[in-house]
Amino acid sequence: MVSSKMEALLTKILEVPLDDGGLVSQTVFDSLQELGRVDAEGVLMFCRKYIIHHRRLPLIRRTALLKAMAQLVKDNIDDLGRMAAKKLITLASIEMTKSKDVTDEHQEIASSLLLNVGYWFTKEACDELLSMFQPRMEPYFYVVLALANLCKQHVHYMVPLLKPALRTMLTMLHTVTDEKTKWVFCFALGIFSESILAYLFDIEEAPDPTVKKNLFFQEFSAAYDVLFNMWLPLNEYNVSTAVIETLGQITHLIPFDKLENELPRLIPAILSMYQKTSSDFCVTQGLYGVLHTAIERNSEELTIQMDSLLISLHDQICIAMDQPTDTYSQKQRKEVLCCFKLLTPAFTYQIVDFLLLQLEINNNQIRLGTLTVLDHLINMVPLYMASQKNQILTSTKLVFLANDNRVKGKVAQLIYTMANHNYLHLEGGNEMVEFIIKQCALPARENEETPKELSVTTADMVTDLDLRRLCEEQMKMLTALPIDNVLWPLLFEFIIPVRYTNALATICNSLASLAMKKLEAGSTECFLNYKEYSNLPRRHALLASLFIMSSSLHLGKGRCAPALTLLQVLGCDIHPGVTQVWEKEFPTLLDYLQENSKKSLLQSQWEEKLVHVLSQTLEVIADDDWLGQLGQELINCLHSHDKFSQEKGFVYKCLGAVLQLSQNEEAVKRILQEMLQSVRHNDASEREGIAAGIGYCAVTHLDTALTALKEFSKLNIFKKTASYFRIIKDQEDIEIIKVKSTLISCYGRIVSSSPKDLTPARIDTDIVENVLNHYNIKILGMKIEVKDLTLKLSLIRTVTQLAGAIQSDEELIYSFSRKAELLTYMQELIKAESTEALTTSIRKSAIDACTSLLKLQPQLNDNSELIQTCLSSVFSLPRLEVCAVNDNTTMGMEDKHVLFIDTMASLLDFLKQLLLLDLSPAGLQSIFKNMDVWMKSAKEYEREKAIETTLQLLVFYLEQIEFEDKVPSDNLTVIIGCMVIRCTDPSCIVRETAIECLYILLYIQLRLERVPADQKDAQVEHLKAIKVGLHQVSSQSLFQVCTDVGKVLSNCVAHDQLNTLLFTMFKGLTDEQANTSYAASIVMNVLITKCGAGLTDVPGMIKALHNQLQSITQQHIIRIVTSSISILASQHVPAVLPCLLRYPIPFDKFISDVWRSLLKTSSVATASIKYLLDNLKLLYDSSKESLVKNVTNSKPHQPLAVICALHEMIYNHDSKTVIGMLYSQLFSTVLIHLSSSVQARLPRDFLRIQADGKTFGLLPKPSNITACNYSVEILQAVLRQGKGHDAGMAERGGWDLIRRPEKHHEGIVLLASTMANLAVPHLINIVDQLTPVLANIHESQRITTAAFFGELLNHTVVSELLLTDTLVGCLLRCLIDNSPVVQWLAVKGLGNAAVGASQKIDKYVTKLLPTMLSVMHQNSKLNALLAIEAMSSASKILDNLQDNYADPILIDVALAIEPFFENRQDKVRAAAFNILGKLIKFGRMQQNPVFMEHIYSTLTSLLLHLNDKSSEVRKVCRHVLSLVGPLLTSKKMCTLFQELGLEESTLDYENYLSDISKHISTDLPDRVVYYIKSCASFFSSLQTEMRENAVTFASFLMPNAPPDYFGSAPAHEMCNEVITLLSDHVQSVRIKTIAAIERLHMY
Repeated sequence: MVSSKMEALLTKILEVPLDDGGLVSQTVFDSLQELGRVDAEGVLMFCRKYIIHHRRLPLIRRTALLKAMAQLVKDNIDDLGRMAAKKLITLASIEMTKSKDVTDEHQEIASSLLLNVGYWFTKEACDELLSMFQPRMEPYFYVVLALANLCKQHVHYMVPLLKPALRTMLTMLHTVTDEKTKWVFCFALGIFSESILAYLFDIEEAPDPTVKKNLFFQEFSAAYDVLFNMWLPLNEYNVSTAVIETLGQITHLIPFDKLENELPRLIPAILSMYQKTSSDFCVTQGLYGVLHTAIERNSEELTIQMDSLLISLHDQICIAMDQPTDTYSQKQRKEVLCCFKLLTPAFTYQIVDFLLLQLEINNNQIRLGTLTVLDHLINMVPLYMASQKNQILTSTKLVFLANDNRVKGKVAQLIYTMANHNYLHLEGGNEMVEFIIKQCALPARENEETPKELSVTTADMVTDLDLRRLCEEQMKMLTALPIDNVLWPLLFEFIIPVRYTNALATICNSLASLAMKKLEAGSTECFLNYKEYSNLPRRHALLASLFIMSSSLHLGKGRCAPALTLLQVLGCDIHPGVTQVWEKEFPTLLDYLQENSKKSLLQSQWEEKLVHVLSQTLEVIADDDWLGQLGQELINCLHSHDKFSQEKGFVYKCLGAVLQLSQNEEAVKRILQEMLQSVRHNDASEREGIAAGIGYCAVTHLDTALTALKEFSKLNIFKKTASYFRIIKDQEDIEIIKVKSTLISCYGRIVSSSPKDLTPARIDTDIVENVLNHYNIKILGMKIEVKDLTLKLSLIRTVTQLAGAIQSDEELIYSFSRKAELLTYMQELIKAESTEALTTSIRKSAIDACTSLLKLQPQLNDNSELIQTCLSSVFSLPRLEVCAVNDNTTMGMEDKHVLFIDTMASLLDFLKQLLLLDLSPAGLQSIFKNMDVWMKSAKEYEREKAIETTLQLLVFYLEQIEFEDKVPSDNLTVIIGCMVIRCTDPSCIVRETAIECLYILLYIQLRLERVPADQKDAQVEHLKAIKVGLHQVSSQSLFQVCTDVGKVLSNCVAHDQLNTLLFTMFKGLTDEQANTSYAASIVMNVLITKCGAGLTDVPGMIKALHNQLQSITQQHIIRIVTSSISILASQHVPAVLPCLLRYPIPFDKFISDVWRSLLKTSSVATASIKYLLDNLKLLYDSSKESLVKNVTNSKPHQPLAVICALHEMIYNHDSKTVIGMLYSQLFSTVLIHLSSSVQARLPRDFLRIQADGKTFGLLPKPSNITACNYSVEILQAVLRQGKGHDAGMAERGGWDLIRRPEKHHEGIVLLASTMANLAVPHLINIVDQLTPVLANIHESQRITTAAFFGELLNHTVVSELLLTDTLVGCLLRCLIDNSPVVQWLAVKGLGNAAVGASQKIDKYVTKLLPTMLSVMHQNSKLNALLAIEAMSSASKILDNLQDNYADPILIDVALAIEPFFENRQDKVRAAAFNILGKLIKFGRMQQNPVFMEHIYSTLTSLLLHLNDKSSEVRKVCRHVLSLVGPLLTSKKMCTLFQELGLEESTLDYENYLSDISKHISTDLPDRVVYYIKSCASFFSSLQTEMRENAVTFASFLMPNAPPDYFGSAPAHEMCNEVITLLSDHVQSVRIKTIAAIERLHMY
């Protein structure tokens, strides 16, 4: 039992949801295996229990669990107990025999579990299986299958128990109907049969030796009857195949007599199955079993069935051979061959005759099958096949003419098999060898690739190359066999015939091996025994052929080494004298081939080595007759190798070597003529060969060679003509052109051979003249452009050879007069080459020719055109990958790559040669001028080639320079600047190379300054470390690289050369490559930073930089340039700032960036802003002219330029520091400038309410919008640097108000409020800065300042800063200002003092209230707005006084405001009543009889104004009366007055007056008459409403007057006053009067 922890863990694992064969399932499986290693039996028992208890477990989980259990049993069978094993066997049997909700996979896994347990517990498993395999029980498929597999596993245990099982099976065979069960019975019978035979084979070790075959005859005989007679005729597809296979297995256990009787029926039945099913392998297996039993028992019936057997088996082998790569077919082939092998000992003649007869049939498939059987039989049963050798050899020849490579390959294998069994010694053996050699000589393409292990007979398709390789291997194996007398000297006969050329490597290897065998055997005979073997080739022919064959480096599958090896072996037989040369030279040649086997050797170099060895050989022979015979053999080779251009070209060279040593002039002429006439001029190899041969000949026969060329040209060029239009259109296929090429090449090789008779004079006349005549094509006197590639290359090569020959004569200084002419030819050839693709070597060769010509005298005056031509031709070539896209040439990419590298090397040599002509810095500069254009190219590949070439040129220059005196190096500074620009090129190659160039240039500069060559400079050496950073392309790494380069240059470049270097950097700012302009900007910045203080002409540099900025598009470069200007400004402030202010307004983006960049350095930023602020102050001083000056004035420091510059600096996120330093000065100065720009005007209210119609201040004028906006944005930036932000200004439209002249003061108020919150630390300084402005003559500035100060007083922070006194004093002085706006703002500000300094209001009240009263009285008629503001300010003061305040000034206020109750202005009246209401709150005032009397006296006015035309006045009066109520002695009146304070209450005015009148008469009888008289004072009021209200109120009071009032004089007078109103000019008054008179009827 497992532990509780283990049980819990297993439960969790088994409950994990499984996926279908995925990761989860595998993880669960692995987990169970891991746990099983700890307690296998416990885990298995738990899993069994889990399966039993979970009967409804999903099938997928049940199957997965059984699978895990099966594997666990297999891995841990030793740990399993017998009881546990029985339980597992029972579980497996149950799962195997389930019929519902199961799959084959599930039952198969259950079967595996049972078998794995049964491997150790066989008895238990067997008992369980046999218990389920009983008569009258349904046979279970997997029970039968498991029983068979158990028997196969445990033969010794199971075989003795099989007889009962077989009997049970026999009872079931008759009842089985489904195919699946039939198949498993067949499978089981076959396994049982095999197990029985295995048991009997090892009977000595068997536990029961009494078991015999006959013990099972009855059961298997009965099974045979059922299978053959009942199941096989049913023609069920799978069952029939299984039956045949099973019959082949059980025939060993059938009695002989029964088998003999059944064979006539059985064999035909089996053979017929080949037509009925594709499962031929199973059929053949069954047939083999039957045949094996029949042969074993010597059955006579086989003889009768042999013909049908051979036909069927042969058909099967042919079918199998037709599907060589199919695995099933390969098995079938092996099984059929086993059948043939089985039958051959008994039926040898019949089988061989049958097979040889099949070979005569012209069918590749039949022949291939037949050859396979023959090969197999000769190998496997050689003794039985030996008697048929001659017949087999003769019949095999019939197949030699087959056209199928698979058949030929099989023939080759058969030949090797026959050779291995001594067939080739017989007549016809030589023909077998010849067949192999012919296949080795197949013209297979060398670029064909076939796997080395390819078997020709098993390949679907066999190429000539496959067949050739197979036969080459066969030839090697034949050579290793003891058949030397067959191969030697037969193989020599195949060396000379050209048709065996491709097989020469194999032939030579075989011959060399055979020769070494002879030498090792101690043979002393000559290898070439012409007496015994008359067919052997002659010595001269062998030498010529083998030398020619050894020249082919890239043809013939490496025939060079074998040919040379064979020659070395045959040395004495060729000529006794050659041994001393060949023993020395041939090993060297062979070693050269071996060492360079993996390299691409040059054919021309190899041929030169061979010709050199041949020349040495011929010198040793020194026999003119022998040379003549060899020459004749070579001439014969010319004709025999006419189709092999490479070999033919080499023959020409060999002939040249022969002619060079020949003393027979006639023979030389004859052979030269034959050579020239036999050459094919359109073949490059032959042209080169003939040219080389004539060159070799000319060493000793110069005149003869020149004469032969002239005569040949006369015979060919003037006789062979072509169409004019054809020459114009296409020259490639015209033979005349090719002949010219050949002749020109011949002249070149003559010159390069340097004959002693060839003098400089003869070069001009005999060589150059003829070469140019042949090159120039003229038709009817017109020169035709040469288009033929061959002709061009011939001329170039000849010119190069010519220059080399002239230069090689060191003893003679020769002035070559035709140098310029030939250079012109070369230049034209270079120009004609395409720059879109590298297709030919003309460009490279022509540049080489120019290099060679430059070495000759005389020197040319100007090489610039030639240099540019060469550079353009090479640097313009695109990358090879690009060329390959549109290239139609046959040149491969590897060849193009090699040509490209060679072309670049040629260009470098050309430039080096030019540099050698002038090694001064000026000479280097002259070449660099031409290179610089390409280093700035927009194409990356052009820049890369240019910079790499420059580096190599500079290295060469550094190695070459040797000056005794110090040389000026001014020219190097420009080159250094250009190299710096390339240090950050997008191409990594260009970047790294540029650094290397810079490194070399700085050392060149040191060398020019006479610094020793071995002395290293630490700064320059630092460039090596800098180069490492170029591998990274991030902006940070490139920035660091450029910075380091700049530092190095600042220390290495002389100060007098810095200007030149900087201006070179300036030019690089607009380079087409973004990175390079970036490098220029960084290095420039570093140089200016480190060396800028000593620079002169700073304005000129700024101008140059500004001009460059117009073309720069990259923002980061613009920033660096502006930073550089900023650095210049920091180093030259007095010179730079005035220069910047002179640029047109508005500033362009770049000048703006420059101004902003000045903020980078705190000191520069501070100095610059102070400079601008000082200028701004000077522009707006106290003079009248300053104010009205036109802002477009063109003076250097016009105001707009200054404010624009200031705006660029301040309205920037980098300005925080400098704003903090100059906050107050900046704010105050810009604020005053803003006021001047806006030109604040009088508010419209002032203009509308002037009593006399006059206006004050300046006339309106347009404001400067641009300057205004700039100033506002500067102020916004300043505010943003405070404690918060200016969002309040923006939300309330403050900035827009500031910009409007009529609302400017309102915006200033909002600004001051914002400043009081954001800029508290700066307020004191700001007030100090602004205070003098109040004395300025500019009204707009005073308005701004007054508004600002006034609003500041509204904030308590002013009081905390102790600024209240200062501000109050300033504003009090503003009251005498001649500007009413300033006065108004001052009054408003003074009122704010009560709010901002509320805690100290007692200190200011005695000063402020009288001031307000004075302003009210002074402006009551002139400027009501001032009066209103004064009242408003007084109201603010009263609001902030304590309730117990009792200064007499309050009485003065109360009395002072009374006249304003009847003012024509509604706002004035409302303000006056409002002050009255403020006074009522003071408690001590309520106790003052004077104040109370004043209150009683004002009741009439308050009641009348309850019905004022102004709603504002009515509202204030209602509020005041509600406050007055509690002060009165009448409770009823108090109640009525307080009702007025209710907002929802509506007032019926006349009823209200009626009620009040009654309460007055009741509660205040003494004051009725006074109130009646006071009403009369309103009868003359200018306000209609007041007259109406007065007469109405009087009409309600008079009836309630005291009794003594009636009839009195005052009453009579009052009545007259009322009657007078009947004549009022307003009808409503008259109506009210009539109503009043009606109420006064008692009077």
